[in-house]
Amino acid sequence: MVRHCRLFLCLFALVGSTRSASAQSFSLGEVGKPGDSFTCRLDLTLKGTMKIVREGKTVPMDFAAEGAHVFAEKVLDATKGIPVRVVRKYTTAKNTTLHGTEKSVRVLSPERSLVVARRNNDGLLCFSPAGPLTRAELELTAEHFDTMVLAGLLPGKDVSVGDVWKIDTAVVAALCQFDGLISHDLTGKLTEVKDGSALFAVEGKASGIEVGGMVRSAIRVAGKYDLLANRIVALEWKQNDSRDQGPATPATELESTVTLRRTYLTEEPKDLSRSALAAVSTDEDPAPALKLLSYRDDKGRYRFLYPRDWHIVARTENHLVLRLLERGDFIAQATIVPWKTLAPGTKTADDDFRKAIAETPGWVREEEVEAGTIPSEPDRTIFRITARGDLDGVRVVQTFCLITDKNGRQVVVTFTMKPAQVGRIGTRDVGLLNAIDFGDK
Repeated sequence: MVRHCRLFLCLFALVGSTRSASAQSFSLGEVGKPGDSFTCRLDLTLKGTMKIVREGKTVPMDFAAEGAHVFAEKVLDATKGIPVRVVRKYTTAKNTTLHGTEKSVRVLSPERSLVVARRNNDGLLCFSPAGPLTRAELELTAEHFDTMVLAGLLPGKDVSVGDVWKIDTAVVAALCQFDGLISHDLTGKLTEVKDGSALFAVEGKASGIEVGGMVRSAIRVAGKYDLLANRIVALEWKQNDSRDQGPATPATELESTVTLRRTYLTEEPKDLSRSALAAVSTDEDPAPALKLLSYRDDKGRYRFLYPRDWHIVARTENHLVLRLLERGDFIAQATIVPWKTLAPGTKTADDDFRKAIAETPGWVREEEVEAGTIPSEPDRTIFRITARGDLDGVRVVQTFCLITDKNGRQVVVTFTMKPAQVGRIGTRDVGLLNAIDFGDK
């Protein structure tokens, strides 16, 4: 009888110890602080179908993309343990896209390899202290997976294997790159602990607005957390998107995978040391010019700096089309066309310009609202005509502007908008006109 009691007590103790091990808790969280430094490698694979409208018909086009980013990252500021401002030094930032049979490659220029990223209530701002970025450079540095909000995937408390936690809405919006989050049900789960690492998963759906278009996403994530370093060291983020057509983007169906490899550095990287950053400004609020984007015509016919709410949507040898978005709303379209060069000191007669724009394909003028010269720099003139009418059967207001410099070089800029949006453009059309610079051929 005593033997049986002892056996029972031993079994009870064994069961108790097993339960204790299975219910062991682990602290999963990251506390970021100024000076924390990492090396990060991001690899992207993406494939999908883009729905292009041609001659009134929707035509599907397959496309694929690959991206690679390698950079050192240093935390400049943190709030409640979450980095809100970092500086990055890119050694690689490259994206290769295949649309049908057309291949394009974008690479970050070495002159813009130092980038500051800041996140606040207004969203993410990335800029280079060395000067304005191009739209392509902005996309390469601001639209990859955001390592600043990685800690938001963790519960920030003790959890046991099998425990589940909800992901914060701000983290979902940031990692899905939404301008506005509508809904989500993403949750995290501790799946396994082994060899000093905690393996976790995140899964769910999210919907939001990006560049004025509706996006519905299904997300699956597998992550690895180093229990000794208290850091996420690896991640695989898989996402399926169904995107509606937006004012600056086509409708698409996407499948993408991002893999992250991340190493915490015990020593500050040389490229991001105090001495290396002493000659550049990494201020939280950069100079206004650093928030602008830069565009240069491939043939050197013109160039300009412009605010980020203008988005390039089309470019050919002789046309550049931009669309102005305000919190996702389409305000106006601007089309820039290099025009004939005249003898120095001369310009196209006003009536000749008026006749030329009357021949614009699809344009039926109803009424000329105003015409005249607007203020500009002393060495050039801007003649503007504003008219109401129909463009391809749609009622619009168009402003046709002819910019002529002292050397007879000319560019035509046409602003097109629906009548209800005329008041919302403010002075942003004039700002774009005055920014255009002919430079040197």
